[in-house]
Amino acid sequence: MRQDIAIVGMAGRFPGAANLDEYWSNLLAGRVSVTSFTRRELLEAGVPAEEADDPAYVPVCGVLADPDLFDAGFFGIPPREAAIMDPQQRLLLQTAWEALESGGLITNAPMGRVGVFAGAGFNYYLHQQVLAAPELLATHGLLGVVLGNEKDHLATRIAHRLGLGGPAIAVQTACSTSLVAVHLACQSLRSGDSDLALAGGAYVAFPQNTGYLYEAKGIMSQDGACRPFDATANGTVPGSGVGMVALKRAEDARRDGDRVLAVIEGSAVNNDGADKVGYTAPGVAGQIDVLTCAYAAAGVEPSAIGYLEAHGTATEVGDAIELAALREVFGERPDRCSLGSVKANIGHLSAAAGVAGLIKAVSALRARRIPPLAGLKEPRQELGEPGTPFTVDAVARAWTSPDGRPRRAAVSSFGLGGTNAHVVLREAERPTTTGRTDGPGVVVVSARTAEALRASAGRLAAHLRDHPELPLADVAFTSQEHRRSFTHRLGVAAEDTVGAAAALEAATGCTALRQPDVVFLLPGQGAEAPGMSAWAHRRYPSFAKDIDAGCDIVEGLLGIDLRELLIGDDPHHLLHRTDLTQPALVLHEYALGRLLLSWGVRPAALIGHSVGELAAAGLAGELELAEMLRLVTRRGALMQQAPPGAMLVVLAGEDAVLEQLGAFEDLGIAAVNAPEVVVVSGPAESVAEFRKRLDGAGVVHRLLPAQRAFHSWMMADAADRLDEEARGIEPRPAEFAVISSVDGGVLQPGETRPAGFWGRQLRSPVRFRAAVEAATSRPRVVFVEVGPGTGLIGSARQVPPAAGSVMVPLQARRGELLSGLGALWAGGVEVDWAAVRGGADVRRVSLPTYPFAAERHWIEAAAPISPASAPGAATGAEEGPASALDEVVELWRSMLGVAAVGPDSDFFALGGDSLLFIRMISRVRRRFGVAPEIAELADAPTPRAIAAQLRNE
Repeated sequence: MRQDIAIVGMAGRFPGAANLDEYWSNLLAGRVSVTSFTRRELLEAGVPAEEADDPAYVPVCGVLADPDLFDAGFFGIPPREAAIMDPQQRLLLQTAWEALESGGLITNAPMGRVGVFAGAGFNYYLHQQVLAAPELLATHGLLGVVLGNEKDHLATRIAHRLGLGGPAIAVQTACSTSLVAVHLACQSLRSGDSDLALAGGAYVAFPQNTGYLYEAKGIMSQDGACRPFDATANGTVPGSGVGMVALKRAEDARRDGDRVLAVIEGSAVNNDGADKVGYTAPGVAGQIDVLTCAYAAAGVEPSAIGYLEAHGTATEVGDAIELAALREVFGERPDRCSLGSVKANIGHLSAAAGVAGLIKAVSALRARRIPPLAGLKEPRQELGEPGTPFTVDAVARAWTSPDGRPRRAAVSSFGLGGTNAHVVLREAERPTTTGRTDGPGVVVVSARTAEALRASAGRLAAHLRDHPELPLADVAFTSQEHRRSFTHRLGVAAEDTVGAAAALEAATGCTALRQPDVVFLLPGQGAEAPGMSAWAHRRYPSFAKDIDAGCDIVEGLLGIDLRELLIGDDPHHLLHRTDLTQPALVLHEYALGRLLLSWGVRPAALIGHSVGELAAAGLAGELELAEMLRLVTRRGALMQQAPPGAMLVVLAGEDAVLEQLGAFEDLGIAAVNAPEVVVVSGPAESVAEFRKRLDGAGVVHRLLPAQRAFHSWMMADAADRLDEEARGIEPRPAEFAVISSVDGGVLQPGETRPAGFWGRQLRSPVRFRAAVEAATSRPRVVFVEVGPGTGLIGSARQVPPAAGSVMVPLQARRGELLSGLGALWAGGVEVDWAAVRGGADVRRVSLPTYPFAAERHWIEAAAPISPASAPGAATGAEEGPASALDEVVELWRSMLGVAAVGPDSDFFALGGDSLLFIRMISRVRRRFGVAPEIAELADAPTPRAIAAQLRNE
């Protein structure tokens, strides 16, 4: 059954190219990326002088940069295990992650049925480094070495470390390995064994800075240049590289909104069998057959192919046979198909050769450009014959399609031993961009370490500067929904892509809390500002709906439309009238809190400061919107009618303020916001006299603009009358915990307010400090100020138990609201980004992948085996328990390759696995003559626990 397969991600590293952008740039420029070595470099690499000086020695190779570097910690692999592992397998592991992440395929959701089909070349590292260090067999055992180096474990290690649940199959067909892997991955997708599949290969020869001895009639080039299909060609050159592609059924990719890079219409694999000169020779009949089968599987005529990425080894026999097979299958055609081979650029990558060619062909389809055949001097004679269907290009050219048909390419890879593969590709449909709008967004970044976070933010900022045409909404969507979330995070808000780049460069990160408790802080009178709801009202329909509904209710009560204050610019200067301020402020906070709830930000508790406690009650479900506004409207009117008074902020502790109040019997404390922030209220004349006393004592203070003495005895009548109003409202149980700023008491979910609460709340001092301290009894708290200001955050920061908590102001203004969301996410709070977008048309875009740490993991040379670690070493705990503990710690450091091992370190937390744990126990037994009981170590697999068992013995 024919079924298109979409290529939805790809990644790779090749000679001269650390990523695929550099790779395509090199290919398009016709750049040859193989390296020629000096005699000194050869000698330093270990090439014998007599070999380096041999006239037949060709000092050329395609070098892969930094194959010794690997981010072991990212994958949870102990450093010593990483050092033992075949670098080809390490490279494939990182490249597998990059291929998935490049397509936005790694999220916080389980990976599911993802298949892995991959292979690698000869393991030079095992023979030249690992087996040359016999102490590794003593510490890790033969099985440990085999697990890190045997090709059987290549695909399964990727599946294990990335959590992939599909088939994991190592593929080994020599030079055609990685393209055969692609074919098998396609088959797995079509059969339903996989829903997503990785396919690719790696090849790294060690040491890299070496060449080869040319042999006449051999396959290696005499002059160090690989010129496929060139009349002057004389062989290939070796190279190292790694590449992987991510594949998905095309209909699934369209359904899931994946970025489709190209489509595989069909493929085929076969073997030459015995119908050729010898085992290592190519077979024309086998190549004809695999091409014919691939085009039949694709349902495509060879004449539809505009570019063919050939095997192209540049050997006389190989190129002649390949051209003969191609000519037979393609026949004559009016136009010519361009022929290329990436080996001209980077050399022959053995097991990675096929995927290198596939990535090149996909890149050509995407760019709609035919790359040149690098180093071309003179095309082979067959290419100039009349009727030949092929041509070669000396320079890059546009890939036109005059009749409007989709562009198609094909890729061949033929293995030493006769396993051939051919893949037929079609360009992906270009998504339409008309009718789409952009706007402000939140771009988020995370990483496992603070250093990686900085690197990731910098890499993304550079990418956005290079691609300002990317819609910010798409960038934000991809970063939010199509990246794995790690502990170290940052989030930035911006108006456009260039602004996001600047914000990323300036941003600092933080460590996300694990399942934090969000506490909403709802401010009281004094935080209001004209038009405080305007931007959110325009942008978010649910916010606008709540504001409009509330304004209609208040207009029915007061005859005034609060929209003039909340959305307009307060033309009549009414906002600071207490009877209007309070309902406007509470409605704004209620609508903003409800907007956050709709975005998945759910509070563990709410704290309302003064009138903000009514907004808290509304959000907690104690009061319906109409009831809340009825109470706050009545409250504001009663307070407006109260006798005139004054309020004074005193920057001193409560005890010190009480001492200063002395004989001022008509003054009292109205609020304790922080340890050194106290508010005093009472008659204006007494407040004026009190200020003089504070001036004489050198106490800093500030007069508030309030014209009433809130939260004082002067509110007694208003409090009684408010209670009368509240008695007409049926109390409802709270849906969220509410911490009262009256006394710091907690109203738990399901509980209701006691009778007379709202009058007492109006009359009593606001003990915001006590409420914040009560909130910090929770282990991990994120304080969120839900209102138009930042005053409560400022006060909360001064409360010692809360000083280290995450604090985020969320104001419903352009920029601030989205910045606050980014800060919440960075602090560990879950955000429903889809709800934030509200159905906007967004698409995944290509963003930089994770910046793996460049840590060297390499076995340098054999080291002498210490008597303590040698088999048959002296037994018995001859030294004291402290010495035994020290020896166990040193043993762990040696086996794990981790320096930071202490007496109470957990073996498995350091990256050890069960096999290595058993190996460690065996080493302890040989050293001390005592076998620790593994079952007793289950709860505490630490050096101290092992030493205790030794001591007890």
